[in-house]
Amino acid sequence: MNFARGGHASHVARKLKDIVKLPILRRESTAKIGEIWRAFHDGHDDMIGRDVPAKTASMLADRAGAAPMFLFPVHRDAGHFMLLSQFTDKRHFLFTSLEDYKQNPALARPYLTLTLHDDLAAEKDICLLRGDVEKQMTKPEADHVIAQTIESYCIASRFSGSGGPLTFNQRPNAFDLDAMMAAYPRRPN
Repeated sequence: MNFARGGHASHVARKLKDIVKLPILRRESTAKIGEIWRAFHDGHDDMIGRDVPAKTASMLADRAGAAPMFLFPVHRDAGHFMLLSQFTDKRHFLFTSLEDYKQNPALARPYLTLTLHDDLAAEKDICLLRGDVEKQMTKPEADHVIAQTIESYCIASRFSGSGGPLTFNQRPNAFDLDAMMAAYPRRPN
């Protein structure tokens, strides 16, 4: 059930050492690394930089491996559209329009990609997350989806509840879309 790898932009597959000067970053404190990462991405409309503790990133990747697909609503005006996410390669979340996926999974292009860079996890207890935002979404919308992805996989009640990723993947007939929508807060304006 893979959607378009053609939409999986080459910048997403980059390693952390191709984005930053890793030897210089390694000399900084964990707090400073996070600050530098976020500040760099703040200046770009098509990128989001977040950081999480290594334990959180490990839980996120482990749970996403067990439940690789999930839904996320993106609210606009009085309505919303749904994104379908897929976790792949133990470090990438790809998000595409559910409608595009239904029409043709092979041609569904990602609206957002989220890459987990765990290069500094062992020594600095930090994982750097990078979201690459395509033109179909705004940066605030994408940032909200990333926050909800972390919560959906890392908060036990959201992960394994009737509207959570585990149920969606392992017991789809028991999945409760209304419960998922209720657990998913609207993005603050």
